[in-house]
Amino acid sequence: MNHADLFITLLLLTMMVSVVYCFWRAKKGKLLYIRHISGVGAMEEAVGRATEMGKPVLFIVGETGIQDIITHTSMSVLSHVTRLVARMRTPLVVLLPVAEVYPLAEATVRQAYMAEGAPELFNGSEQVRFLSDNGMVFAAGVTRFVEEERPGCVIFFGSFSFTALLLAEPGARLGILQIAGDYSLFQIPFFVCTCDHTIIGEEYFAAGAFVSPDPRMRNSLLSQDLIKALFVGIVLAGLLWLVVSPCPKTKDTTVPGSGAVVPSNHHCLVTLLNSYE
Repeated sequence: MNHADLFITLLLLTMMVSVVYCFWRAKKGKLLYIRHISGVGAMEEAVGRATEMGKPVLFIVGETGIQDIITHTSMSVLSHVTRLVARMRTPLVVLLPVAEVYPLAEATVRQAYMAEGAPELFNGSEQVRFLSDNGMVFAAGVTRFVEEERPGCVIFFGSFSFTALLLAEPGARLGILQIAGDYSLFQIPFFVCTCDHTIIGEEYFAAGAFVSPDPRMRNSLLSQDLIKALFVGIVLAGLLWLVVSPCPKTKDTTVPGSGAVVPSNHHCLVTLLNSYE
């Protein structure tokens, strides 16, 4: 069994300190500045457009379960969208492909309406709907709803499978404003082709923290960035050490094929590269 050495121990302690520091900032009320994400900013515009047209806002949740962090991120965005529609008195419909997420989505929508002081606008049986856990059947249900109801905007947020194009194509064909967010890069090309705004990769999780009123979620992004910066610094320091540090223990070697002689005091990086030729 291999135990952590001193370097790994110091690395773990540094990561723990960064997390504690960021939560301390959140407790003090110091909010972190997050770069503006165009897809999140466009949600208010999309809801406003639907309000002017007198049509509902359609929010489609991804295919992950209730224990997945991707689902909870989509719930943060759903809460943000629900608060927007509550302020503008716009109808909202949420479609789900996973039955176990239904109670969570329903509670999220209810709490958002209550937070905006409009609990009378909440109608769980009409606003939150579970269609099917079969991907093709769910896509067919979404297509029928889009073509019959013609919503003012469609927001996809979550993890989607091969049905991504089937879900987004009807709205694109009808000229409906669509916004998509998916952390997986496999479905992003389909959303880019069919949606007006696309939230890609890590922006997916940043969007969930950006719209959340909880300062701890926003400051958690700072903790992640500090850890990433630490690892980048370690990699750069290692490369710099390979470039400037000589290797006195190596012997003069001849490079096969060229006859060039690598002296024993050559830098470690050159010696390492020559060993792979």
